[in-house]
Amino acid sequence: MKQRWTNWGRNQSAFTKGIISPSSEDEIVDLIGRGVANRWKIRPVGSSHSFSPICVTDGLIIRLNAFTQILNVDREQLQITVGAGITLANLNTELENLGMALPNLGDIDSQTLAGAIATGTHGTGHKYSSISAAVIGLRIATGDGSIIETSISRNPDILKSARVGLGALGIVISVTLQCVDSFNLKGVELTTSLNHVLERFDDEDMRSDFVEFYWYPHTEIAELKINNRTNDPPNAGNRVARFLNDEVLRNVAFDCLNRYWKYFPQHAPGTFNRTLKVGNTQTRIAPSYKIFCSKRRVKFVEMEYAIPRECLLEAFHGVRKITESLDSPATFPIEVRSLGADDIPLSPSFGRATGFIAVHVYKTSDHRKYFDQVESLMREYDGRPHWGKMHNLTWEDLSLLYPEWEEFMLIRRRLDPDGHFSNAYLERVLGY
Repeated sequence: MKQRWTNWGRNQSAFTKGIISPSSEDEIVDLIGRGVANRWKIRPVGSSHSFSPICVTDGLIIRLNAFTQILNVDREQLQITVGAGITLANLNTELENLGMALPNLGDIDSQTLAGAIATGTHGTGHKYSSISAAVIGLRIATGDGSIIETSISRNPDILKSARVGLGALGIVISVTLQCVDSFNLKGVELTTSLNHVLERFDDEDMRSDFVEFYWYPHTEIAELKINNRTNDPPNAGNRVARFLNDEVLRNVAFDCLNRYWKYFPQHAPGTFNRTLKVGNTQTRIAPSYKIFCSKRRVKFVEMEYAIPRECLLEAFHGVRKITESLDSPATFPIEVRSLGADDIPLSPSFGRATGFIAVHVYKTSDHRKYFDQVESLMREYDGRPHWGKMHNLTWEDLSLLYPEWEEFMLIRRRLDPDGHFSNAYLERVLGY
């Protein structure tokens, strides 16, 4: 009997041959063999947080829910090996207990580790890189039934590409991470004028650790987030105010408003202007992951592009013009941030300091016109799409954007020459 799979954003679904959670490596190998024998495509799936069709298949879906254990800890080298199915939320807690932390994190922590690195999930900060850049070892089950160990000294060419592998190289079973000592962040969230943010952003981005801003469409208001390392002890601040802000306003109330705006979109700009308080500042000190990550319960669909950092603010102004020209008002903030370069062949930040611009729409809203216009603009800047988010590019487009594209393809042809781990999305973006 076929099983239905649906992603978190409710914009992707599939009827599969089965959604299976193996309990051992032998079972993973057997499942791969079964899929190959029946000519079923095989896709690994984490927490289903991708908005692109990267996980969609009518074949087998493999979840690594049972692969969440801490397998090895090297406290001296600050390295840890974990099951690939562990969520970032649980990994962060385990690392804190060990006095360790990941150097950088994104906003959402519900993804599995394997899913996060497969799509190049990133945070912010020009001195830092994505989660994938912290990967120093992988254990991968391939299409021929073999299991490959990779590290800096063992199969390093495979490791280099597999750190952002799109689930196209096999099933990642475990991940070894280079961590850092645990650290606290002082997080400052400032609601102010957009002009003030734009005047301040470049300077703040260069001198602070982690900086990003959100612009509220159809207003002159933005929220600037500045997170800096600190030796000061945690200070939770006003817990009631934070609960009201994070849970009531940003989740419950925001969901209700988006439901209302679906029928009365003309009221969205006025609501933003009435409710956002310029000059409001919130400050908190906490372990890094508690500052980086927040709960996102309002479901949405997202497009995000990576462009050269030097073009970031210019491109933002272009997105702003697009947003203001829409027939129906945008109801989600536009997110702007930067990241350092890395050397991972399919990383959106490969070889260049990178700026990211993300646009969102509510789960039931039509995103096509909005996203198509933003994508057209991003292509003018040689934009690279986030692999887990919506885009329309093909392998002919993408191969021109990644200098080491062929290096990745050589590894793929080595590990999965017949495309057992492929699907329609990978055929579009990788060529088979």
